Amino acid sequence: MLDNKIETFMMVAHLKSYTKAAESLFISQPAVSQQIRQLEEEFGVKLFNYEKRKLFLTIEGKELLKFAESVKVQTKNIKIKMKLSDKQSSPLNFATTFSLSNNDAWKIVDYYRSQRSKKIVCQTFNTQQCLEALNNGKIDFALIEGNFKQDDYDKVIIRNEPFIAVGKRELGIEANKEYDLRELINYPLIYREQGSGSLEITRQILGMRNLSPIDFKQEYQIGSLSLFRRMLLDGVGIGFCYQCLLTDELDDGIIQKIKIKNMEVAHPISLVWLKGNDQLKEKIQVVKEILK
Repeated sequence: MLDNKIETFMMVAHLKSYTKAAESLFISQPAVSQQIRQLEEEFGVKLFNYEKRKLFLTIEGKELLKFAESVKVQTKNIKIKMKLSDKQSSPLNFATTFSLSNNDAWKIVDYYRSQRSKKIVCQTFNTQQCLEALNNGKIDFALIEGNFKQDDYDKVIIRNEPFIAVGKRELGIEANKEYDLRELINYPLIYREQGSGSLEITRQILGMRNLSPIDFKQEYQIGSLSLFRRMLLDGVGIGFCYQCLLTDELDDGIIQKIKIKNMEVAHPISLVWLKGNDQLKEKIQVVKEILK
């Protein structure tokens, strides 16, 4: 288990901001600053420096970050192994929504593969189809990102994932401009299929400004996630999606986040299973650790 000060240090290092780290950790900025100062006093070194108002790790800070990340990974693996018993060698049968099928689903499959699980079944559906598969007993649990009626299900929230607007610079989108949502109706809108959690959230965002997809220059409703991504990356139009869907492309500047006034949206990523299924408790705990 890592010290809270180390966790705070890692968050500041990754976000390169005391303010953003405080927001992510749900503590005050002075508390973040105090914890970093305490760490620097304990180690007797500076961990961060400011250069042209930007926060950078010192050489010693980089060494500490590398060590802390290694310890965190090892701690996580030990926790999972302690919870994963021989009884859990039963087939793993689950589903994820399309938006989570690349990274999160792979983490689950890869871990159980490394444990030589005899059979792993991973299916990909939209949110509504995941819930139907649960109701019909076709899967044990689902990893979903949309809104759903929670009366019949137990759930664990894995994280809150930013839901953002994206577009290519070639469309004329200015990286540093903060747009009013109505300004964007002059662009084509690419959005997901009926039953998708992403579509529901997109409609909610537009509805708050008395807008709908029909108000945009053109509409493209796409049921294939790979085609949805391809059209965004090719600059066909703008779209709304979970940040994890385009993490690498955003980091590399291939596509950019569109800043919209008064729009900071994040939705929970949930591990969901039928209420009262106590036999899944151990497996759910393992998956929760995998996705931390």
